Amino acid sequence: MMVSPANRTQSRRPDGQEGDDAVPRIVIGLDTSFVARETLALAARLAASADARLKGVFVEDDNLVALASLPFAREISFSGDVRSLDPERMLRAMKAQAESARRMLARIAGEAHVDWSFDVRRGRPLTSLAASASSDDTLVIRAPGESAREVGRTVRAATSEARADVLLVSGSAGLRGALPLRASASLRPAFQPVLPGRPVGVVDDGSSAGESCSAFAETLASRIGATFLRLPARGKTLADVAAAARHGGVGLLVINANWLGGDEDAARLSAAAGCPVLLLGKERGSLFAQAQDTEDNNKGD
Repeated sequence: MMVSPANRTQSRRPDGQEGDDAVPRIVIGLDTSFVARETLALAARLAASADARLKGVFVEDDNLVALASLPFAREISFSGDVRSLDPERMLRAMKAQAESARRMLARIAGEAHVDWSFDVRRGRPLTSLAASASSDDTLVIRAPGESAREVGRTVRAATSEARADVLLVSGSAGLRGALPLRASASLRPAFQPVLPGRPVGVVDDGSSAGESCSAFAETLASRIGATFLRLPARGKTLADVAAAARHGGVGLLVINANWLGGDEDAARLSAAAGCPVLLLGKERGSLFAQAQDTEDNNKGD
């Protein structure tokens, strides 16, 4: 459910925990790397454009905890010292990283003027992110350590089973100018480094789902003040679409998730297109639905 910023109830408590109000969420897995900060800034711009809450999730990786418990596991410091891995020290380090990620989320969400929440989970990063997804969520996936197949399986689970949308970011390609924030005197200074002018592109496969994606992408482009570019996909290959997106300088590519074939296609498309890809898990994207209805009603009045 989408609400207008002017009428939205503040649902974030001072500690960043979620309130009870049901508000669409942009859900992003966090770490403390530079690319993670860039991806978080992109997610914040999307949340601001869609009147959604930004939710950050830090996952304490089960694999690392299990590795630290092995008797033969060792770590090498920057100075070259070798020592045994300590599970307790590993957990303390993860908690410190989680706190750094929370502060980063609070700062970037504050700059974008969006509500935010934060959660710490234990498990596998991709699996944990998708486990509690709902049809009102847009998951932001950036998984530099995962294979294209693993990323694709997570995308498929989120879009096909949960009917969520997924914003897939491959590396740091195209992040800086992917989604300029809609011009606003109060928000412009915080996002001054973002390069404007890159269009929102849509993959139009000629189906009803493709038409729905086109309507969604055109609305998104209008809300952020970007140009809109339709990329015909009937009879085209994945490589053809990616090449057309690159040629058109697309900053964000919107696509019906069901148009993709194999599990590796989503990650390959994002990498080849050189920009983030927003995969819609249902015919009408979860973002903007109520907001568009409200705008139409206001016009009628």
